[in-house]
Amino acid sequence: MSEPILEVKNLTKTYSNGVQALKGVSFDVKQGEFLVVIGLSGSGKSTLLRCINNLHQPTGGSIVFKGEDITRIDGAKAKKVRSKIGMIFQHFNLIPRYSVYKNALSGAMSRTSTFKSIFGSFSKKDKEKALEYLDLVGIKEKAYIRADQLSGGQQQRVAIARALTQSPEILLADEPVASLDPATCHVVMDYLRKVNRELGLTVVCNLHFLSLVREYADRVIALKDGELVFEGSPENIDEEWFETIYGDAAKEVHIN
Repeated sequence: MSEPILEVKNLTKTYSNGVQALKGVSFDVKQGEFLVVIGLSGSGKSTLLRCINNLHQPTGGSIVFKGEDITRIDGAKAKKVRSKIGMIFQHFNLIPRYSVYKNALSGAMSRTSTFKSIFGSFSKKDKEKALEYLDLVGIKEKAYIRADQLSGGQQQRVAIARALTQSPEILLADEPVASLDPATCHVVMDYLRKVNRELGLTVVCNLHFLSLVREYADRVIALKDGELVFEGSPENIDEEWFETIYGDAAKEVHIN
């Protein structure tokens, strides 16, 4: 691990309805790390990632990406920063009528003019990258069929390929396996780990299941009611910590 690629400092987010989603959250993410964020639904995990990639504006605190404060940016600067921060969503966010290949290629839109992207005029290099990353996640043979003909797990792998075609320097994954059946969860997580290890890409991933956390995370942070309550190795989350993070009545569910 090297210097932090991302520094979150005293981050707060209060929505217009008065809900405090984040309350002074601070942590660093090292270059090349696979960091997992855990916590109950409503603990602030999704809000945190959406603040990092500038989909939400924080109320207070700061986010520093590669030494640059990106907390409150807009216009061309925001577009440039977003191009370096890939995002994978729980519900895939693919365009159903587009082919798998075209969905993956759309990751290159941040460096393609609006006019060219409308007419699908991407560079040869971007086209090669889209196919390369579809191959990396084991879905290249489906490149020319419609995205809505794929299973959920296959669609999420296309979403990973799309994010990689963007050429990001950090990859955020917001509950990437929450919509998938247990048998498929490990397939998607294995590809995220492959991206992390083979490409050296930093990954910050929200997860629910501790069995997945223990298998894939280098380090874990836990949020509860918008506050950071744990930071450390996944092996250190014992029964006492589990109850602190999830509550006394919670039962751990294992994904085999």
